[in-house]
Amino acid sequence: MNIFVNILVPIICLLIGYLMGSANISIPLGKMVFKQDPREFGSHNPGATNCGRLWGKKYFLIVFFFDVFKTISPLYICWAILTFVPLNNGLPLLPSASAMYAGNVDGYMIQWPVYWVAVIGAMLGGIYPCFIGFKGGKAASCMVGITLTTSWTFGVIGALSYYFTLKRSGYVSLASIITSIINAVVTWVWAILLLLKVIPVGTYWQFFVNWGPMLYCNYVYAILMTIISIVLIIRHRTNIGRIKAGTERQITWMKVKSK
Repeated sequence: MNIFVNILVPIICLLIGYLMGSANISIPLGKMVFKQDPREFGSHNPGATNCGRLWGKKYFLIVFFFDVFKTISPLYICWAILTFVPLNNGLPLLPSASAMYAGNVDGYMIQWPVYWVAVIGAMLGGIYPCFIGFKGGKAASCMVGITLTTSWTFGVIGALSYYFTLKRSGYVSLASIITSIINAVVTWVWAILLLLKVIPVGTYWQFFVNWGPMLYCNYVYAILMTIISIVLIIRHRTNIGRIKAGTERQITWMKVKSK
């Protein structure tokens, strides 16, 4: 491995993720359609949840999918460049996911899935966007986006935990927190099974869990999901306080078991 490249490339991935993650649609959308800045109303947050409360479900979905797109775009851009562009004497800098699963990494300058660093940058851009005064969302869309677009298995587990928590409590914030914790635990279980070689190497069983043989979901992925979970919990600390005080707003569009 080349130490300089292994330091420089993660920094570049981080910067690409941050700049793309700093993009925002809710503020120009609100000003054009409603003559409102979402940071001046409701929870004063430009994220999808506040936009949905202010303008309805349609605009919640628009902002949410944009936030998901700006999270996963830098990930797949970095993945494509590093695994396909021959920057290392005819070889790409990074081996494919199938090669990393099989341990065939000799000759590559980078031997770990560095593209996950781009997601950290995108998350930071979503929370502290440089284009709108460093005041952004709470990382929930980042967690949802990265889970759904990297592994259908983890996505299903996350969706079920989110639904049942929301159905039981009626709190979007609590559902996001619980889901992020479950996602982090599940990804660590997967990473440990890979590390201990419980999952057979050289088969396509690994790819069955993910969306095909594109991304390498090892301990680096588990670390990423843990960071997202910790940041999401910290960003929701005021919501946690309101839940404890009984003043957090519950959803009104779903029948909740516990009021």
